[in-house]
Amino acid sequence: MLALCSISLVGCKDENDPNDFDPSQPVVFTDFTPKEGPVRTRMYIMGSNFGKDLSKIHINIGGQEAMTIGSDGKKLYCMVPKRAYNGNVSVRIDGKNGETVADYTFEEPFNYEARTVVGTLLRKVDEDGNSAFQDGSFDGEGSCPSNDWMVFDPKPSENGDQILFSSNYYDGFRELNLTQRYVKRLFPRTQYAKMVSFTFTADGDTLLFPDDNGHGADNTAPNIYYALRSEQFRKIRAYNYGYCSYGCISMKDGSVFYSSWNDGAIYKMQRANDILPNIDVKPIKCFTLTAIGGGSAHTRLLLHPSEKYMYVFAPQRGAIMRSDYNEETKLFDTPRVIAGSLSSKGCAEGVGNVARFEEPWAGIFVKNREYEEAGKKELYDFYFSDDVNHCIWKLTPEGVATMVAGRSNYNADKKYTGYVDGAPLTEARFNRPTSLAYDAEQEIFYIGDINNKGIRYLTTE
Repeated sequence: MLALCSISLVGCKDENDPNDFDPSQPVVFTDFTPKEGPVRTRMYIMGSNFGKDLSKIHINIGGQEAMTIGSDGKKLYCMVPKRAYNGNVSVRIDGKNGETVADYTFEEPFNYEARTVVGTLLRKVDEDGNSAFQDGSFDGEGSCPSNDWMVFDPKPSENGDQILFSSNYYDGFRELNLTQRYVKRLFPRTQYAKMVSFTFTADGDTLLFPDDNGHGADNTAPNIYYALRSEQFRKIRAYNYGYCSYGCISMKDGSVFYSSWNDGAIYKMQRANDILPNIDVKPIKCFTLTAIGGGSAHTRLLLHPSEKYMYVFAPQRGAIMRSDYNEETKLFDTPRVIAGSLSSKGCAEGVGNVARFEEPWAGIFVKNREYEEAGKKELYDFYFSDDVNHCIWKLTPEGVATMVAGRSNYNADKKYTGYVDGAPLTEARFNRPTSLAYDAEQEIFYIGDINNKGIRYLTTE
């Protein structure tokens, strides 16, 4: 009898808990604290009649949804989300049947303190600093220590997962699922000799892999391979037989251009027919770097989104060049240096040939919202990694080069290298950053940090 009474009393107490939501009373909002802070700041919202069912409490800060962590009916607890720029603090309370019973926005905004940081996405090393490739979860055994080139999947997956592809010349091609947080190898290094970069065709259904096949002056070996989305990119086949290649681009009209070692030449692939593999007996030469003082190089090619030009660069040359597409000849013209020097290396910010780089490795065009709002003709900045200088650069369309991350805190130990997360230019360090990819939706750069054996990120929170 006593046990039954105790249960009855607890039940009655819960049913009459004054902190539960009471539909007969108004929901009152009085204040929130603190009034300013960066991402992940703990925020408390005060008032009454919030209820304690977290599934019915929806908090929005600065236009971004904030997860409701706790509620005692009079105080809500949440954390400030990323990019809560406009600072408006809003709360919506749902009723028993999902109807909105309260929707309130505070007059005073939260002062969001945006900060840019370098962090680590994936890095697994033992006590001696050793690491190895391993399929699996980022939070478990998964590891991807070497990433020479990375590209995001241009097509969303069926379930909306964000997919990043990564290559390295000695251990195959990998898929990194950033949503599900796992890495897996799609194919090993078997057919190809040395994969330096890769790119998607314009339709997003085929991957092209240029290969440093060691045949600098003949077409007896494949210099480009391909993989199909319909096969989950798990099998590669020969696409083109030609001179050794390090970079290629594919245009909307189906044209393919590739770089080669001898004289740093850029060729347009000539198709004999629609049969693959193609034998490129007479590729059309667009230009050579030798003609402008560059010489033989492992040249990378990055096509601008407009297809009006491409950027040309190589680790052997401390310069970023622009080559315009000629609509009449359907070829790319001899490039001009946008920043840096073909004959001199170093590390210096500046405009045009005042800037100095060591080994530009990989890059990506990134749309600048400020250019768009200002109505500028050129909307994209170019970001690229410099592995010997251990940093990431930003290059404007006008040729202004500035460092955005790395080489921090030199005076502390007389070194530029290291493994340090934090503020990009005062704390963060890399050790030979190579691959570079950009998630435009989340505004996050991903960086393959070779000697640190992992993948870092750069983002404004």
